[in-house]
Amino acid sequence: MLRPRVGLLVFSESLAREDVYQKRKPIADREVERFARAIGEEVEIVWPASRELRGKRDALRAVEELQGRGLDAMVLYVPIFIAPAVVAHTARLLNLPSALACNEAEDSLSQLAFLAVGGAMDQIGVKCARMPGDAAREPTRTHLVRFLRAAAVKTRLRGETFGCLGGRALGISTGTADPALWERLFGVDIDHVDQLEIVRRAEELEPSLVEKHVAWLKERAGNVEFNDTNFTPRHLDKQVRSYLATREIARRNEWDFLGVKCQPEMSNGYCLQCINVALCNDPYDADGPKPPLPCSCEADADGALTMRILNLLGGDKPTSLNDIAWMSDREMTLANCGSMATYFARFSDVPETSLAGVDLVPHSFGEAGGAATRFTVPEGALMTFARLFRKGARYHLGVFTGTTTEKDRERQSPTIRTRPLVFVQMHLDKTHFLETFGSNHVLAVEGDLKPELEMLASLLGIGHTDYDVCSQEER
Repeated sequence: MLRPRVGLLVFSESLAREDVYQKRKPIADREVERFARAIGEEVEIVWPASRELRGKRDALRAVEELQGRGLDAMVLYVPIFIAPAVVAHTARLLNLPSALACNEAEDSLSQLAFLAVGGAMDQIGVKCARMPGDAAREPTRTHLVRFLRAAAVKTRLRGETFGCLGGRALGISTGTADPALWERLFGVDIDHVDQLEIVRRAEELEPSLVEKHVAWLKERAGNVEFNDTNFTPRHLDKQVRSYLATREIARRNEWDFLGVKCQPEMSNGYCLQCINVALCNDPYDADGPKPPLPCSCEADADGALTMRILNLLGGDKPTSLNDIAWMSDREMTLANCGSMATYFARFSDVPETSLAGVDLVPHSFGEAGGAATRFTVPEGALMTFARLFRKGARYHLGVFTGTTTEKDRERQSPTIRTRPLVFVQMHLDKTHFLETFGSNHVLAVEGDLKPELEMLASLLGIGHTDYDVCSQEER
């Protein structure tokens, strides 16, 4: 999971009441130590030089000191009763998501301070998430950590760049995005590059580099089912070249995540981009371990942005884009058009393990030819499925969870048999989902990240729908 880097501002009794400060300092020290110990394993705490702030000048110096230290969020902690105006004034100076936390010790008067500070912030219009309850104990501790993870995603997205190789694919309008809206809402830039750049760079690569990556992939894949028509060694060579070219394009252009159009120009005119997309999303390639580079098929911009959000929240885990091929209230069949991070074949960061579960097989479409990555995601994995989509000019985040299961691949439609498949058991209202979900693509990552995603939607000021209809006990 993501480990946020958090600035901790601890407020104490004002300079005007030195006698009270001396009497209550042991209580404050006790509660601060307990709080820092409780959250320290899941967040990186960054302290200012002064670990207790007793006045506005102290607070101003602390805020100035912490700026530029790569923080994701701030926590304002009131261990005892303090001057509420100092905390509210400090909160106004912050340019990061922040949370107000307290304790419930009967001798601290921390809750009294919490209410006074919260009211002062409300009066001056300062946004600060209140964390009611003892922040060092459950459930408030987990609630705070989840908020800080969500805040970290919002902060880390700011200044990132999405690389769009190509444009709208197959008339899928939901794959497009408004660059101005993205910049305003997420702080993310969109950089367009023509797919021809993949072809140009692919054909200029050193043969030895290509041979190394082709050999690495062939040696580790479960099966490589060449034929004499649409999947020959030359096709695999082009697909690997496409990945190496895309990797270099992303590096040169400083992209943090990307999308590749593929259909129909590349799939009909050069080669299918399935292996390219799979390896971008993988945590490894022939050069060794690497951070996954979230990459969407069909240049799905909102899909890629959702992948990046899930990738960040999951602590740099691989993510996937999936077509919703079929669903009922309790089951869903997800069938990407031919590509998914091979990591999902075994959920392993070891390429020899995950790739052994992947077959490279002739694809069912694409005049230019190439392989699809065929495998079924193993059963028993809890996954979060999410999607950013728009209703008019307003963004919405739809989320649900599900557990992977297995079905007979051969009983599936011939159209999807060659593709990576995810069979999911979940519990949602199919009619409501089909009436309101804004895309044919849904994005996925391991684990249950729904609470963090709901908080992120709130921080971004966008709509949110939890499509799960099961009870809390069933979850």
